[in-house]
Amino acid sequence: MEVLSNLSVYLSNPRTSLQNKLLKICSAVKSAVPDCDRVGIWLFCSDYSEMVSLMCVDETGKQSIGELLSEKNHKAYFAHVLDNEFLVASDARDYETTKSFNKGYFDIHNIHSLLDVTFKKDFNPLGIICCERTADKTEWQPQDIKTLKSIAVKASLFISDNVSDTYASKSRENIIKLLND
Repeated sequence: MEVLSNLSVYLSNPRTSLQNKLLKICSAVKSAVPDCDRVGIWLFCSDYSEMVSLMCVDETGKQSIGELLSEKNHKAYFAHVLDNEFLVASDARDYETTKSFNKGYFDIHNIHSLLDVTFKKDFNPLGIICCERTADKTEWQPQDIKTLKSIAVKASLFISDNVSDTYASKSRENIIKLLND
């Protein structure tokens, strides 16, 4: 798959900034998963009590970083993504595991479907790559899951080597500052 080859080459370039590499991962997901409108790369804090967005690209191409999601507000979701490799929610607003996001996340971002893959470092969950469908629901296809997993493998190698050791123990504010530098 050409998207994976291009992503590997791009991520291996030492002269490319961290922010541009994260953006490239999001762009690769958006181009490879047809029904994905919005992509986020999230990093768990070391005790899994929250996760912070390292990069999000919405359906208009707008980029954002630093959004925070807390385990205490989304217990079922955190339990699922920490124990499972994938979360497939074509109707995310009515899915038991994700309906806690209806107020304060889905409503704000107009999200109706989720496809998430957990990426790991040393077999421990490090974060997630989140595909989101806005405006309407979609039925995620087996090829979408396979493609997202392939991209997540490439991304996890880069993130575990370049992001996790540097950022996992830092505060949200420091993560945002370092990503903006």
